[in-house]
Parts: sequence; structure tokens; C-alpha cells
Amino acid sequence: NLRLGGQGAEGDPGAPRGDLMVTVIVEEDENDYFQRNGADVHVEIPVSVTQAILGGSVDVKTLTGTAEMKIPQGCQPDTKLMMRGKGIPYLKSSQKGNQIVHLKIEIPQKVTPKQEELLREFDAETDKSGQRISGRLAEAAGSAFDSFFGNNKSPSDETKDSKEDVSKSKEESDDENHKKSQST
Repeated sequence: NLRLGGQGAEGDPGAPRGDLMVTVIVEEDENDYFQRNGADVHVEIPVSVTQAILGGSVDVKTLTGTAEMKIPQGCQPDTKLMMRGKGIPYLKSSQKGNQIVHLKIEIPQKVTPKQEELLREFDAETDKSGQRISGRLAEAAGSAFDSFFGNNKSPSDETKDSKEDVSKSKEESDDENHKKSQST
């Protein structure tokens, strides 16, 4: 409620005007597009894997309309970009808060055979260029492509397979040593 002193109806003869009471009702954001945090406004914007890797631009709704925002190359999941001065005005100030854009990278659930071929080429090129995660972390995570689109083996299955390979090679080695000891 806002109270505007002396702006209401006329009082009794010779008395000052009354106060005007204003009730402000703010309409809810039906889609929960905008989330407020103080004077800052947060929004989530979906971007494709290609946009996240190569960069580009997206249209973002703001409190005053729509603005085009540039997406830099190499965005990671949960990247936050800021639109300065696009938030809520501070009380008794000409300054405004910011609008923070949270990028949500959308990974397709299905790919065409051509897309799969291109993604596999990309994965192989990433491996050749040395930009892949290496060591135990890579083994645990599997290749990026297989993690997303599947070879239907989980990292624990791969660990089991590698343990089986190690135990088989140990058994073969033991058999060879046993045969050598018998022949001498």
C-alpha cells in the first residue's frame, strides 16, 4: 500500500484533504520466466550444443522487451551471462539491477545417422588434438560421445571388463609359467 498525504478526498469544511491510499498489485509471472533476487533478475535460456561450442546469439526477454544477447564460444553448462542495467530499479536511485542469464545447454535425445557420424568425427578429432580429458578421469567418464549417446556400457561395466582382462592375462601368464616349469 502507498500512502499519498493530502491527496485524498476533501475533508469537512475547513479541514485538510484526506490521504489517498493506493494498493499496488503486481501480476505474477505465469511461466516463472523471471526470478528476482533483490534488484537483479535471473532467467534461464536454452541453447543448443552447437551454440554453446561455436557461439552465436539468442533473443532474451527483459522487463522492458526483448534484447539480443551474444553467446561466446566455448560456453560450459550453467554459464551465467550478465545484462547490465536490465534489472529492477533501486529505490530512490536512477540505477538498476542486472539481468543474469543462465544458459541451459540442451542435449538432443535422438540424433540422425549423419549427426552421429559427425559427432564421432568430432570426438575423434578432439582425441587427436589432445583436448580430451585424460587418465583415470577419462576412463571413468568414458568418451563424451559415448556418455551422451551411448555404447550402452556404464563406466562400471568398463571397469569390470578391464578387471576381467587383467585376470585373464594373469591366468594365461600363470599357465605359461606352469608349462615351463613342467618342461624343465
